[in-house]
This record gives sequence, structure tokens and C-alpha cells, in this order.
Amino acid sequence: MSRSDHSVTDVAIAPDDNPVGLVEEYIISQDWNSERSNEHELWAELPSQWGNQRLWVVFHDDTGFLQFNCYLNLKIPPRQMVPAAQTITLMNERVWLGHFEIWSEEQVPVFRVVLPLRKALLQETQLEDIMASIQEETERFFPAIQWVVWGGKTPEEAIAAAIVETEGEA
Repeated sequence: MSRSDHSVTDVAIAPDDNPVGLVEEYIISQDWNSERSNEHELWAELPSQWGNQRLWVVFHDDTGFLQFNCYLNLKIPPRQMVPAAQTITLMNERVWLGHFEIWSEEQVPVFRVVLPLRKALLQETQLEDIMASIQEETERFFPAIQWVVWGGKTPEEAIAAAIVETEGEA
């Protein structure tokens, strides 16, 4: 999926406005399920070939940071936490925008992007880049974590397989 497939109207958020509204418009334009928790938070389901992922978007009004957290549909058993963390370290070496981590409270991998707006305008192209990165990276690396956690692969084997598969798809 290319970044141009994610287009919404050319809208910029005024410095005093909440950028979660633009994110909500984007999610609605994609026909994804979503729920607005409050004026600063949005939950959505992102469809994936590996099952729906949960996306939580939150705007921190005091800092001006817009945070995107995509929770992968994969629980990591305690005995697999170290190899999963090693895999995530290798994954992060190959990610341009955002990073993976393990949310310790639920033992699930999370892909996170934080955008410091600080009274700047949120541009459509920024939102498209962030959403494309979230979708592309979670699609690409979900199998790597799964192969380590449930398939008995080493982190290096899992990353090598994820990269070969990605290069083979057009």
C-alpha cells in the first residue's frame, strides 16, 4: 500500500486545535472501526493480514505531542520475553519512522510513533506518513515476533525471514 492510497483532504490543524480530529477523519475515510474516548484520545482497529491491531492515538495538550500506539495482536509469554525483546531490537534497526517496544502491562508488542507538534500544524502528509509507517512496519515484522515466540526461531532467523518475505512481495 503506498502513501498515496491513504489520502484525505488537504487539511491542517490550527495551532490551538486538537489534531485528534484530523486523525479521526482519516480513520473514518479508511472505513475502520473507531471510538473517541474523549477529546484527546481515539481508539481504532487497523485491519491487517495478521488480525486487527488496536491503535490508540492521544494528544498531550500540555506538551503538544501527538502519540500513536499500535498494539499488535500477539501476547508474549514470560518465558519468551528475552528473545522477543532481542527480536524487537533487531527490528528497530530496520525501521525509519517509529519504533517497536513491549508494553509490559499486557506483554504485547507495540509500534509507537510520537510527533512533537508544539503549536505547529499537523499536515495531511505527516499523518499519511505516520499511518503508512504503522501499517507497513507492523505487517512486515509481526511474523518475526511470532516466529520467535511460537515458532522456536532465533531472533536472527526471524528477522532474516521477515526481510526475505518483504523483498519478495511487490
